[in-house]
Amino acid sequence: MKKDFILTLLVAAGIGCFACSKTNNQSPVVTIIDTLPVKNTQILNKGVLHQKGMALKSLCVINGNNLSAEQKVLVATLQGLVAKTSSEQIYIDEGGPSTVWLNYLNSKYGITLTNYTTWPALVDHFKSKISGYVLYNRAKNEKSLTAATSLCGPMNAIAVDKSLETPLIAAGITTRKADVRTRDEKWVYSNYPLAFSKALAAELTPSINHHLRDYITLTNAFTFYDGETPWRKTVLQGLDPEAFCFGYGKEEFSMVSNAAEAGVAMLPTDLAANLAPLSSIYDTASFKQKTGTTPVTESNVHYVTFLVSDGDNIAFDLWSLQSYFSNPVRGTFNMGYTISPSLVDLSPATLRWYYENASAKDCFVAGPSGSGYTFPSKMPVASLDKYLDRLNTFMGKANLNIVNILDQGVIGRMDLWNKYLSHSNIDGLIYTGYGEAPHGSIQFSDNGKPVIEARDNLWAGLEEESTVISNINSRPTDPSDASGYTLVFVHAWTKDLSSIQTVINGLNSNVRVVTPDAFIKLVKKNLK
Repeated sequence: MKKDFILTLLVAAGIGCFACSKTNNQSPVVTIIDTLPVKNTQILNKGVLHQKGMALKSLCVINGNNLSAEQKVLVATLQGLVAKTSSEQIYIDEGGPSTVWLNYLNSKYGITLTNYTTWPALVDHFKSKISGYVLYNRAKNEKSLTAATSLCGPMNAIAVDKSLETPLIAAGITTRKADVRTRDEKWVYSNYPLAFSKALAAELTPSINHHLRDYITLTNAFTFYDGETPWRKTVLQGLDPEAFCFGYGKEEFSMVSNAAEAGVAMLPTDLAANLAPLSSIYDTASFKQKTGTTPVTESNVHYVTFLVSDGDNIAFDLWSLQSYFSNPVRGTFNMGYTISPSLVDLSPATLRWYYENASAKDCFVAGPSGSGYTFPSKMPVASLDKYLDRLNTFMGKANLNIVNILDQGVIGRMDLWNKYLSHSNIDGLIYTGYGEAPHGSIQFSDNGKPVIEARDNLWAGLEEESTVISNINSRPTDPSDASGYTLVFVHAWTKDLSSIQTVINGLNSNVRVVTPDAFIKLVKKNLK
């Protein structure tokens, strides 16, 4: 391990040239610090499980469209630093749903907003929060951005691309904490083994700019993008029990399998912006869904419910779901949406917005497979037990009572589903097999709670609207038999609410469309 050394270097010297105009024509002094080792001693507030920023009171808002790719990285890492200790924080407004959350923070929670037009103005405003910068060069070595992102939190620094070093110095940040232009995540992991939080890690492609990098910096999360390799599993196995891997990997199935085998749940967040300030809301009021009345069982009818996929993805919840939810036909028919219980910690304002803007025909279900994306069948027993204990708390806090399970080839594993359904806040499971044809089976746990398999997938290229209509209309109309029920799983990326409305409009008059919550209750009442 190298000893700490500090080298003061005049910009005019031949060792390195950093031009910066000063009124007295003097070049600034750049301090280069190479510090090894760094130890993570940070203790942040937590919600149910996930770490949170300082309680938010005001936001400095900058338009993301006015920032270059590297400027977005810089501002995102500054977001994370500021959220560690300040109630005044930074928000990158991306427009669309991002602006919805910003305005809601202001109207619902009284968060004051101040607009900033340039990143140097933000740096100047928060200069006292910045200990220095970590230098990377994405154009020459994209992995250097991954390395820099990891080190920003532990070093209390911002990530700066080589192209921005000169203007950053001009803005008064003259201490270079580390130069990782030729480094990667494996070098960081080897040389800074004690620097990072053991509660989470982050998997993030270097092609992404500001998304998630703020929360990584806030939490001192180790960041990597190595594919589903043995080294990745080693990193995840080094985390604490109940740890999560934020971000997203290169291939979905192996990404989730690899993490589950290490006892870690994935939390898809690679395109989630502003998690540092969004997590800094401490919303102690109860969350409450607007649930409708459970219908009285009719004879000679077929019951159907629709459930939209991908709500486990926090980025989807923060962006695409809000757009999906804004379809003008929403509220005219009964629907189900998956959503992440982890929003209770990571963006409670978002969860509250959905509940407040929902109708009694909108029902929310925990996305797969609970508070994070995991394959329960691949988790070690002890890890799954801890995960489910915590999930039960999340479910209660979020006012959710149904969990969507995503796994492969394990619909009959009642030992797993008994574990889920032994918890007081989980009333039923909806099973969707990964890459499997749906069969619509219905089983019951030892304590009488249902496990319901999807029967149709409304999914472009698999089952189109006409196929789903034909399938449902041809099925028995007998609520006393499992064949009298159809759960339609809707692929969020290829089918929208208008697609679902098309299906509903094509159904026979003796087909009843209900919410997932009502569907669970009807199944339990009529089949158990």
